[in-house]
Amino acid sequence: MTQPLSSARLKAFLNTIRAGEVRTGRVISVEDREVLVELDGFPGPGKAVGCIPHGDLTRRATGHPSEAVSIGQRLTFEVIGVDWQRERVWASAAACEDPALRAFLLSLRRGATHQGQVASVHSFGVFVDLGGEPDHGTGFIRIPELSWRTFDHPADVVTVGQRVVGEILDVDTRRGQVQLSLKALQEDPLLPFADQAGRVTTGRVTKLIPFGAFVRIADGIEGLVHNTEFRDEPVEDPRQIVSEGDEITVRIIEVDLVRRRLTLSARNLPQSGERSI
Repeated sequence: MTQPLSSARLKAFLNTIRAGEVRTGRVISVEDREVLVELDGFPGPGKAVGCIPHGDLTRRATGHPSEAVSIGQRLTFEVIGVDWQRERVWASAAACEDPALRAFLLSLRRGATHQGQVASVHSFGVFVDLGGEPDHGTGFIRIPELSWRTFDHPADVVTVGQRVVGEILDVDTRRGQVQLSLKALQEDPLLPFADQAGRVTTGRVTKLIPFGAFVRIADGIEGLVHNTEFRDEPVEDPRQIVSEGDEITVRIIEVDLVRRRLTLSARNLPQSGERSI
């Protein structure tokens, strides 16, 4: 059997659509979790359908899609992707809600730097006011991108009102958000240890695991002492030798800059207060 002409036209039309581009259409259905739109430009017969999830309708808080749109309303939206199995387009109207903000976000480039003011600090990350008129959206710094050094809470690194400069990791037009990294502009503290294999130093035990112990030898620098590296005879449990918080003497065995791994050894080194098995 040959493919129906309308389906062939639809597939050909969908093949012209690319993620990230802007399209227009008319709302044909408002459901609990999504809105369906008829895409402009389809030669017919029939229609090409786009689906906008509730969360992608607007950045404003709404309890139901009907609070944001109505049947017959025309929308401008960004293409998220094409669902070939269901022959429909996934889209975001929120990404096109503020044309000036969208233009600003699209002008940014990954790897460039941007400054802003810390707006709020949370356990999951930091929001940054990017400033500017019109509204230039929000910057967000994830926990791992705040600093190389160890900290208990983001408030230990930045404070509300502080001016910060970060590297742009990504731009999210759907959320109106810029992903930033402070760490990317800081020197990796592991670099000074690149040629330090064989060096003997002291460090504090930060964590015990079944096969060894992590020891912090500098701010932001932790290495693993494997169970085989405590004594000539391997120990079954590192708790037989050390406890969290103990300060011990270690030798740097290997520094892996690519995987950011530091291998340490406590064998044949004097240790104070070592337990006997």
